Amino acid sequence: MKKTLGLIGLLGLMGLMGNVQAKPIQPIDPIQPIAATATPPPYAPDHVDTTVFSWLSLDIDGQVFFIDNEYFGNRISGYTLPGFVLRPRLVLWKNHELLWGKGFTLEGGFHWLHLWGARNYPTLLSNNPWPANTDSTNRLHLLPWLQAKITFNEHLQLTLGSLGNSTHKLPLPLYNPDLLYVANPEAGVELTYEGGHADVDLWVDWREYIWNQSIVPERFTAGLSGRLQTYLGDVQLYLPFHAIGQHEGGQNMAVSHRINNNFNLSTGLGAFYDAGNVYFDLSCRMMWYNQRGNTAIPFTSGWGVYPELNMRFPRERSETQVTLSYWYGKDFVPLMGSWLFSNLSALTPTLTFDRTQVLIAKASHIWTSGHQPCMLRLEASGYYYPDEHRMQYSFGCSILFKPTFRLK
Repeated sequence: MKKTLGLIGLLGLMGLMGNVQAKPIQPIDPIQPIAATATPPPYAPDHVDTTVFSWLSLDIDGQVFFIDNEYFGNRISGYTLPGFVLRPRLVLWKNHELLWGKGFTLEGGFHWLHLWGARNYPTLLSNNPWPANTDSTNRLHLLPWLQAKITFNEHLQLTLGSLGNSTHKLPLPLYNPDLLYVANPEAGVELTYEGGHADVDLWVDWREYIWNQSIVPERFTAGLSGRLQTYLGDVQLYLPFHAIGQHEGGQNMAVSHRINNNFNLSTGLGAFYDAGNVYFDLSCRMMWYNQRGNTAIPFTSGWGVYPELNMRFPRERSETQVTLSYWYGKDFVPLMGSWLFSNLSALTPTLTFDRTQVLIAKASHIWTSGHQPCMLRLEASGYYYPDEHRMQYSFGCSILFKPTFRLK
């Protein structure tokens, strides 16, 4: 708790010191399945007219997708995700100078996930995009959406309630991009800071609430993701850092449950260069796994290394991304990442792998429309395991649409 309060205090101090200026950065998120790279105006959602004092609109965020993951062997089963996500909501934005901030946004609506042919849906859709469906007969997967957001200044922002789905700029082994399509929206609290020399994202996602004498444990995820950056001539140098903790437990429960705490940590070095027609992002990260009390996982700790080269080719209304990377892991378990990078089998819990080596190639192309955003994305990925002489691959397409209708 003391460490968390210290991080929040540090973010608050950084927000007050927001007058430090530096060159704008060009972040690259090669695993984001939708091109949400536009920078919103200060204090407001990206479609809001900031010259007015208030704004009320009906926003409809939607995505139709078809993702085919052809996975083989005894690590993970292949699966297909055909469906759509629809998130209509009323958005109220206030531009008044408040005692505690520059602007306030309130959103209310619902989140609807539908997979073609699905007869029912699991209650929990979180870290696993294709879980076993043994706990629910729900034929409709509809969740409430309520988000309150305070913008303190152009650097610091606090969000409560529904947080949505985000990679939090986590590297590929720590975050499975399929979660952006089918996972329940994160919900809890998030504090973000974006400045010239540092970006920080601190969040808590509450997955399972328990009552007194509950028979199931509470579950939540806490995370910290960010980077420190500076410039050496035209090259941006950055130090990424990531920490994920997942807790399972609770007090005064009807049945005894072991308290489980699992952690992923990561840091490294990276360099970004804008060559005009292409952006280059070269990085190398070390990653660690550690757990306390989880007897279902045979590893107490593990590690991995992940060098990556990402190239982005932007055009006026389209963009191509190509990513080449390598993964080596020893006794490593990704908490929010794909089982492709795990040393533990998703099919047989007692089956482990001494080491995991993967050569990864990913490519995507995005076309965007005009004022009312509509984006078409094609993507393909290949994963080669040299120790097993095995190739895994996936491909898919998706259409994102975000119409906005101003009401007042």
